[in-house]
Amino acid sequence: MNTFIYSTSRPVCKTLLPRLDIHRAMGLREFIDEFADGDHETSLSIVNSEQPPMVARMLNSLFEEQSVDVDEVARVLSESDVIQLRRDGRVVAESEFDDVRDSILAVNSDLYITGTRPLEDVDTPAVVRDLEGTRFRVRGYPAGTKGKLLLIEISRYIEAMALRHGDGELHTGFQRLSRIVDERGTERAYEKLADTDLDVHVYGVGDPSPLESRALTVHDEDVPEIRRGWFVVFVPPPESEAVGAALVAVTEDDVEWDGVWTIDTGRARRVAAYLSAEYGQN
Repeated sequence: MNTFIYSTSRPVCKTLLPRLDIHRAMGLREFIDEFADGDHETSLSIVNSEQPPMVARMLNSLFEEQSVDVDEVARVLSESDVIQLRRDGRVVAESEFDDVRDSILAVNSDLYITGTRPLEDVDTPAVVRDLEGTRFRVRGYPAGTKGKLLLIEISRYIEAMALRHGDGELHTGFQRLSRIVDERGTERAYEKLADTDLDVHVYGVGDPSPLESRALTVHDEDVPEIRRGWFVVFVPPPESEAVGAALVAVTEDDVEWDGVWTIDTGRARRVAAYLSAEYGQN
């Protein structure tokens, strides 16, 4: 196990995480199994749609292989062109259709890879954010189309949450450390994150030397869980009123990802504690 701390002279505030019994520690896949909430019926309704049929079908296409039903409904006394998220028939979130279109439906991953949309501009619609607990099995290009964008959007949402707070811990699994510098948008995002009081931990395989000048704790771990794990975990300081969040996903073939996210400080803290116990905390 190789753990490197690369930092500038800026002092880094360390968040104390609870100790974890490694013998009872859960792996990433076990966290997915625990956080996935399969006991509720989840659906998205386009209410009083004014969208062309092709645009409305894009939403259905995004979720057609997932455990989320999509329909179009007309409701008197309801606003037009909104999307409602329902659990067991009860509305739990609502967003403008245009916001969902602009954040997910009408974009591709290049928006974030190139840095066209910086972290400061990330504004994830509530009906996407509040799909927490829904287990997604998505495929990236070329095997799939839009599905992986859900996980990318939530990754950026959690990173943006951490940037806004500017303190606590952020743990991110990249599979390959080279992605941090090869993707311009990712590089800029982590430059901004490292320039705060956050304690930023990055995990992956490959040469860590290009990250030597960054205020990052680099975990160079050539093990299956790190090679196949995608996680973004924000844990606020213990005294903070900020809310923590975690995205956890795994792959067996680099094509299909099995993942879930949770917006819950206690759960995020447990994932971060596991990563620190398993791969080192400095």
